[in-house]
Amino acid sequence: MSSAKVSIWNQTIGYLYWDTPNQVAIFEADDSYVDASFNIAPFIQPDKNKLLSGGDFHQKFKGLIPTFNDSLPDAFGNTVFLEWMAKNNMSQSEMNPVERLLYVGRRGAGALEYELGKDIPNISGEIDINELAGISDLIMKRKYRQEDHLHNPEALKNILTIGSSIGGAQAKILLAVNLDGKILAGDLMHKEPVNYYIVKLEHDPTSIWAREKNYVELVYNQMAAEAGVNVADSKLFIEGEKAHFASKRFDRVNNQKIHTQTVNALSGFYGRNTEFSYEQIFRIMESFKLPYEDFKQLYIQMVFNVAASNRDDHTKNFSFLMNADGTWKLSPAYDLTYPFDPYQSFKVPHQISINKKNIDISRADLVAVAKKVGIRGYHQLIDQVVEAVSTFTAKIAEYGLNVNTTDLIAKDLGRNAMRLKRTK
Repeated sequence: MSSAKVSIWNQTIGYLYWDTPNQVAIFEADDSYVDASFNIAPFIQPDKNKLLSGGDFHQKFKGLIPTFNDSLPDAFGNTVFLEWMAKNNMSQSEMNPVERLLYVGRRGAGALEYELGKDIPNISGEIDINELAGISDLIMKRKYRQEDHLHNPEALKNILTIGSSIGGAQAKILLAVNLDGKILAGDLMHKEPVNYYIVKLEHDPTSIWAREKNYVELVYNQMAAEAGVNVADSKLFIEGEKAHFASKRFDRVNNQKIHTQTVNALSGFYGRNTEFSYEQIFRIMESFKLPYEDFKQLYIQMVFNVAASNRDDHTKNFSFLMNADGTWKLSPAYDLTYPFDPYQSFKVPHQISINKKNIDISRADLVAVAKKVGIRGYHQLIDQVVEAVSTFTAKIAEYGLNVNTTDLIAKDLGRNAMRLKRTK
């Protein structure tokens, strides 16, 4: 039976077991955690004495309990991990979710840690970002071959170490930058002062959008900040002709880990449709008794997502943070961008609903939500977001992108502005 001890801030939380016959994880809380003043999963496990079974949650959690699902990577991290297993002749059939958490060990997002950690090598020395971008491109295109591995086995090891424990479909790595500007691995904690970043790699030189989308995300973060969104600090790591988008991590503060849970994990909801809504995120905030400023922040972010066509707004793209006292707050906003290739003609809806709608969201819909959740001065808030988003063309001009990229996005944002225009 696979098992893992789960800890946070050097305190044992409990124990995860994999029930092989039933293909589900079981979680049993440690007595010290039962007596603790905080709860890492207040909606999933309000009674910490109660055993949790992964069989009680959506099948897309694959038998794992949602609380711990945030610690596992998504598409890119899983692809890298499977490639590493294949090159090391390891069996995928024996890799259940609890075993996978053991490979995450102390490297995962947030503050949860899993022991006994399996053997994933550490990186020492500086990081070559472009080298990792190159191998990421080969892996994602299924073109990584045995000769590539034999030529440079360290490259696969490095991308595994800092790229296989973070969520998201895009190629990402975890980096740290010290006070001298030296770029280091960011999967484990450093003793020296560093800033920790999640870095989205530019890796596909054959695609116009792949070469330009990191510049777009930087501008989106600038617009969001001007609109009043509490957005994570961001920058570009320019390496030669490549621009890699870096977002400062909010789960690492003063070299301390912060417990982080996405709405996906907190709620146990797994989906991207009208079954879940922004209004339900507001209800989570009500349950946490968060201050009005957090409600206002989420509302501004919701309006920004509508105005800026950030429609990849699923339940993993909203998070809450908990400190050691058990106090929760809304995390800074992240993954704010034009999320789909503008050269594709299909129209993508919002991934969760607004006033029971996920397409053609109007000003009336935003006003209706504001009234439901008690947002004050909502007309002014909507106007300030629309004004900030209107600066896209001017801001992106600095980076010399393909004119078609700029025009396609700008036209989409213009259509949004018309729907959000104040009529009286």
